[in-house]
Amino acid sequence: MIDRLYIENELNNYPYIIDVVETVTSTNTIMKEAAKHGKETYSVLIASSQTAGRGRKGRSFYSPDGSGIYMSVLLRPENGINPLHITTDAAVAVANALEKLSGEIAEIKWVNDIYIRDRKVAGILAEASVGEGGYVVLGIGINVLEPEGGFPDDIKMRAGSVFRENADFLREKIAIEILKELYLKRTDEEVLSEYRNRSIIDGKDIDIIKNGSVERAVALTIDDDYSLVVKKEDGSIENINSGDVSIRI
Repeated sequence: MIDRLYIENELNNYPYIIDVVETVTSTNTIMKEAAKHGKETYSVLIASSQTAGRGRKGRSFYSPDGSGIYMSVLLRPENGINPLHITTDAAVAVANALEKLSGEIAEIKWVNDIYIRDRKVAGILAEASVGEGGYVVLGIGINVLEPEGGFPDDIKMRAGSVFRENADFLREKIAIEILKELYLKRTDEEVLSEYRNRSIIDGKDIDIIKNGSVERAVALTIDDDYSLVVKKEDGSIENINSGDVSIRI
């Protein structure tokens, strides 16, 4: 079981309200429902496993017990809600935290995947409700260690873990460091600069997956609004701000 008191003690100067459970369906699903009923800003739900973890585009997120940490943070941004900007800011925060703790270089694949040693070790999902009482539930899932028996066949070629060996309070330390990084007030310019510096997609051949279709392109750069600038096979340049991309090997 993840030690809630250890996390709270390390974050006693921060406004986070921490709740820790062993297993949930999905931390984002539960936090979204709580947000509708007035749950406090900076509430955090942390779980050791999920039975129905979710990623972007409705995909499942593999969330086994004992080897990962899955958390959702409730935010109510003062400057309006832009899920893409919140996701990219969180990607920078998570990459910084994991790099600091592991000593490994943490990179970002547009828009929300964190890679270490060329393997995806974390994913981020921001879900927003706009209008009066608007909020963002920021979900973060991390493969802290490789699960017993390895990753499932459908993801084992791209999934990896942050650490190779366990250590005392390892998952707690990751949660603490990520929450500290999330609370930092970075400027838009700082986030964009670091996001670009950590990007692994620039210059890569990619597949753009959108509305059930796949289109080939070359990723050029991250634009100022965090959209992905691509060059398509017909030579046209386009900014992509939705859908999904995969790097062709």
